[in-house]
Amino acid sequence: MNPRRALAALALSCLAAACTRHDSEFGSLRAFVPKDTVTADPATSRDTLRCATLNMSVGFQVSQLVFTDMSNPVVAYDALAGLYAHYLQTRPKDRIWAMARAIDSLKLDVVGLQEVLHFKRNGVLIDDYLQELVDSIKADGGPAYTVFSVPLNDTVLTGMKGDTSLRIDFHEGDALLINPAFAVLDTVRMKYLNFYELKGTDPTKSERGLGYAKFRTPKGVTWQVYTTHLEIFDEVSSSQASELVKFQQQHELRGAGGKTVAPQVVLADFNVDQDVGSHRILQDGGFSDTFVPTAADPGFSCCVAKSALWDTAATFSNRRIDFIFARHWVKTLEQATALIGPFTARDGTRLFATDHRMVRAVLEAQ
Repeated sequence: MNPRRALAALALSCLAAACTRHDSEFGSLRAFVPKDTVTADPATSRDTLRCATLNMSVGFQVSQLVFTDMSNPVVAYDALAGLYAHYLQTRPKDRIWAMARAIDSLKLDVVGLQEVLHFKRNGVLIDDYLQELVDSIKADGGPAYTVFSVPLNDTVLTGMKGDTSLRIDFHEGDALLINPAFAVLDTVRMKYLNFYELKGTDPTKSERGLGYAKFRTPKGVTWQVYTTHLEIFDEVSSSQASELVKFQQQHELRGAGGKTVAPQVVLADFNVDQDVGSHRILQDGGFSDTFVPTAADPGFSCCVAKSALWDTAATFSNRRIDFIFARHWVKTLEQATALIGPFTARDGTRLFATDHRMVRAVLEAQ
């Protein structure tokens, strides 16, 4: 991929704060009936699913580089050196350690992950977020999760200053961590047909994807779970949400009478606020947002300003854009946000694990 196109694609993937929303134009405004719950049948086995959605944060902002002359080797070198310095300042390995400890301590069965980064400098692997996260969970005494990944755009950027060259390779994407005690019955990766295209002499497509897994718990309950990270622009994310609903309807388990027989869960960063745009489209499609904001926990999940994760005084934008949606479940037993503030790293310093917060829930189904 052309470096400028790749850079623009990644910037579109990571720059949630830049979105200018006109939410009323997207998603139905008609009344809807939330809570597609089912009445518990005492004769039917029930089970719980401890689930969460977590945007891991790539740890740097590349949006400013879209308008940098990356065709100039010296300019490109300086820009990439600055990006890499910022990246190191966020201390990814310590952040991954903190995320792993949170996942293990909460005893989560399924985690939907976004901005799962694979990062190289001059051909040397610096960080593989997914592998390091899984390894850190096991090192903490946690389970050896079954991993299902949805990698997206590959980006390669180069610069040269004098005799010194600098090359940065990375891609990000989504993933599901699944309790190893669960029997995985089916998985699907899907790239959305609708995408944002940056117009110009070198058009850029921003790639987004959907990960799906069907699994059965030891108590015999089958769950269908999805993870995704939608575009920042509503006209695109709304179309992507419609694709998600269509995909879910095509894969939904139904009984002989055509009725839904398995709970469905979506773990996602939607990049919109509640009750508008893609969030509303999921509700129109029969899903419910399982999180009910309270004074004690309003569910704010985004974002630490400028991804300055080392700055414990950095402002937080107090938006709720990370969601757990469900259909055909009995009830929600727990809800909360996690990784709310800075954590203490192993060397005693304080920083944020990610520029988002984890959103978690315990759902019951049969």
